[in-house]
Amino acid sequence: MIRIALELLVVAVFSAGTALAVESIPLTDLEPVSASLGWGRLGINRSVQGAPLRIGDRVFAHGLGTHANSETVFDLDGRYGGFECWVGVDAEVKDFGKSAEIFKVLVDGVEEFNSGVMNNGTPPRRVTLSVRGATELRLVVLAAGSSIDGDHADWAEPVLTGGESPSEIKPTKYRVGSTGLTVRLSADGEIVGVVMGDRKLERTVHGATRLSGCETQGNVSARKLAKGGMEFERTLASRKLGRKCQLVERFLTAKNSVRWEIEIRSDGEPWTTAISTRLQYPEIADRTFWTAWSDPEHRNDGWRDPLVFRPMTSSTWTYGSIRNSCPVDGDFITMPLATVAEPSADEALSLVLSPEDTLRDISLVTTARGLVAFQRTHHRLGYGKPVRFAMDLVAHPADWRATLAWTVARYPQFFNPVNPRADEMAGCGAYSGSENPVDAARLKRMAFRINWKVSDDFAYMGMFLPPLKNSDDHWDRSGDEPTPPGKPRWTAFRRLNDYAHNMRAQGFYVLDYFNVTEFGKNMRDLPVTADPDRSDLWKDPVAFLKLRLPKACIQPPINTFYGAWVVDVGDPDYQRFILEQALRHIERIPDSSGICIDRLDWLRNYNSGADDGVSWVENRPARSLYQSWLDLLGKLGPLMHNADKVIFVNNHIKRLELLRQVDGIYCEFCQTGPALNATGLLSVRRPALGWTDDEATVQADPDGLFQRHLHMGVYPTAPYPNNNTV
Repeated sequence: MIRIALELLVVAVFSAGTALAVESIPLTDLEPVSASLGWGRLGINRSVQGAPLRIGDRVFAHGLGTHANSETVFDLDGRYGGFECWVGVDAEVKDFGKSAEIFKVLVDGVEEFNSGVMNNGTPPRRVTLSVRGATELRLVVLAAGSSIDGDHADWAEPVLTGGESPSEIKPTKYRVGSTGLTVRLSADGEIVGVVMGDRKLERTVHGATRLSGCETQGNVSARKLAKGGMEFERTLASRKLGRKCQLVERFLTAKNSVRWEIEIRSDGEPWTTAISTRLQYPEIADRTFWTAWSDPEHRNDGWRDPLVFRPMTSSTWTYGSIRNSCPVDGDFITMPLATVAEPSADEALSLVLSPEDTLRDISLVTTARGLVAFQRTHHRLGYGKPVRFAMDLVAHPADWRATLAWTVARYPQFFNPVNPRADEMAGCGAYSGSENPVDAARLKRMAFRINWKVSDDFAYMGMFLPPLKNSDDHWDRSGDEPTPPGKPRWTAFRRLNDYAHNMRAQGFYVLDYFNVTEFGKNMRDLPVTADPDRSDLWKDPVAFLKLRLPKACIQPPINTFYGAWVVDVGDPDYQRFILEQALRHIERIPDSSGICIDRLDWLRNYNSGADDGVSWVENRPARSLYQSWLDLLGKLGPLMHNADKVIFVNNHIKRLELLRQVDGIYCEFCQTGPALNATGLLSVRRPALGWTDDEATVQADPDGLFQRHLHMGVYPTAPYPNNNTV
């Protein structure tokens, strides 16, 4: 057995008496405070398209690949003397020939470098400037042409020089321990070491909380707590914003971990800054890393086994697939946890953030030199309201199973299906609108169990079960998907239930289509003069939305499939509307086993027209659609589960805390490696099914496809009549 000794070495503020040594470090070894791009995602040691960094004929080993218009910000903490790099248009767009961009470097808000216009054929230009005493480095790329098309920009071999690194470690003042782990703390409350396992493996580990742009003012107070815990409090001041806050950190003895709690309080008007938990592991020959990643190599192509440790690399992972509406990229994690291991010592240490916290946007930054940093953004500080986070440091065998086992045991409500009937339903699935008789014996030989009714029966998106009085009352189906043979243009509650009843009689299960983030069909922002009390107002999606659900739509409107608009289910009227349909489902389609909710990708958005009391986005309050979803599921879950129904999701956003009331997953994208991996990791205790887009996907490598699904515990889609395909 292998345990993970996670030597967490974080950039710390050292006392005046600490001996210092000069070093130069690649900029990619630091965690960016923020990174915004006009297109794509920030490439770490690769271009914005994921290729090696190349300007002209020269290839660079490390750097940042970005795209105009972009801005990447780093905290320097006054620790460095100089900044050097090369800049230029990446050669991957040389055939485009129209790239035109300007590189700027701002130090503490002052422009210190301007490249002038650089085009496809411009040789790389050298940047050499002083950053002595500076607190912020801002790298900006601006489009210099009529558009940003083709403006792929590289910051190649960026290096901070003349840095100060500690040659003397802060002494240990306090210790907090639990089974198998002791955390050593300095007088000012920073982690300076860990002792792990029965063999008492000791590692020099630094860990700390950082608020971007903030520094400690005055002394740090320390207080001993009951049962061997410690509490530290300090005042932090934002240099840029002129704001202050109190940071309280507690290290507590838990059953089999050391609990690390953070509380931030600030008075006055709201503000925000990135809140980071930074850990750095020391240089150990066989140091390896694991997290709940969509792809261990940060790649989008093909499939790689996520259930293995890998060497540490300089990478940035988002929590959930927020950079793409589809979870098909290899750059995200599904759980906020990280493990560093030493196989030869059979020791490991994991940092696990609590899914019970109120979470907004999170990124995980790792570097080849051993940095592990979780960065939280869009949390509102101010008005004296505390912002709290909790996490655990856990020592365990150096096996990824131990990381997952601890997390599942500590937070079972996020892994176990609420309705145990979900386990009975586990098997291969289908996504079909066909209601024709099936060859039950053939399907059973293929372990078929579930048909998720295709998005074909509703009047329009959002109006899944209209407010009709009688079970035989008809409504016209939207008809945007191909109609199976023999299926009429209309449907009714009785027809839907008859199909579910027939399937159940043969030992199968039916899930009806729901979607809580999209509404309407062919929506237009037109004046509405209809009577809001009309009983048939539901037939007109534009009128119904404007008159009955006036604050549900995200503004400005976002168009999506079938010409629908994106809506916020946190809006009280819209949430009530969805719950009414769920109740209608329970009463009118009793033989259906439940619902599968589609299109959770929109949950990554914020509604600037509402306020959840927590989020702060673009210097104003907003409502996170993550919070809207959790509020809805807190009501929808008990409603469906008390009726012995299940809730499945097609969770484009792969985040653990969003699954609190979810019984199973039917993922639309499991023909891709990242989605398959993410779905399997989130389904260690719940059934998971993966959509297969077409026959060609299976025929290309049938054995490989089935082996991958088996390895990840995900049931594939079975060849059911009229399966929906791309």
